[in-house]
Amino acid sequence: MQKLDNNLYSKHELKFDEKGNFKILMLSDIQETLNYDIRTLEGINKIIDFTNPNLVVLGGDNCDGTVLKTQDELEKYLSIFSEPMEKRKIPWMHVFGNHDHDIEINDIDKTKIYEQYEYCISKHTENIYGTTNYVLPIKYHNKNQIAFNIWALDTNNLIENSDINIDKNMNILNKPSMSCRWDIIHFDQQMWYWNTSKEIEKYCNKNIDGILFMHIPPYEFQYIVDNPEHTKAKGSMEEVMKIGMFNSGIFSTILQRKDIKCIACGHSHNDCFQGEFCGIKMCLDACAGYSPYGTDELRGGRIFEINEKDTSNINTYMIHYKDI
Repeated sequence: MQKLDNNLYSKHELKFDEKGNFKILMLSDIQETLNYDIRTLEGINKIIDFTNPNLVVLGGDNCDGTVLKTQDELEKYLSIFSEPMEKRKIPWMHVFGNHDHDIEINDIDKTKIYEQYEYCISKHTENIYGTTNYVLPIKYHNKNQIAFNIWALDTNNLIENSDINIDKNMNILNKPSMSCRWDIIHFDQQMWYWNTSKEIEKYCNKNIDGILFMHIPPYEFQYIVDNPEHTKAKGSMEEVMKIGMFNSGIFSTILQRKDIKCIACGHSHNDCFQGEFCGIKMCLDACAGYSPYGTDELRGGRIFEINEKDTSNINTYMIHYKDI
């Protein structure tokens, strides 16, 4: 029961508003340092004021962990980039991206720095692969029942396996252009999602629709790029997809559970699109920071709008800084 209680818990209760609406703003690949580009912070403040979200999601690569090295540096950095949400008293959550894992401190200690902020409602798992694996419930506006779930999964960093010479094996292949050494959702993470989803279904006496946020896109995102007409794709698909090296099976797992209706990722800074495959929306949101590589016209965040009367139909679109 303790595990279920944790999965049903949110530090700040999320509820649909009086009209039954809930709006999420996703900001990925801020990827700044203490020597940050002031346009990034200005853009984040502007987009929050413009969209007035109920929740802000930091979608990974929230900082540049190749530059930030210590706990003290991360604490100073987060005091700056949490302020847009904290001063407005807007709940916010995060997932780790590869550059968040690059900071050479313990991942549990790292996420606890985030979680100490008053309006950060992130949680984490221990004793399974990755750290930012958790679920947050959103309740109906007029009753104490779960209407929708927000899922987070940690896509980790680079594939590491001392028993397999990854480079040697990749070099003998005529590899697809999108293949690279990025990690995947591991099996124990998928078990955690599956078991947690079933426990919540039993508790609620029904399957609860949801959205999944993670950083590195799963293999099936390539289907959107390769089949834009059939997947009704729209947006920028200029960059070669940077997906996990192997097909993790997370998409198939989601299809079998039938609860997650949308998967939202970051990671490819010049890709900013949405499409649909097997009834699941798949979205990328370019990048929110000005210091990392990217196209200025695409920088911004992605909005997700959900109504409690039809939680399976999630409306999503980009807001670019240049248009505010």
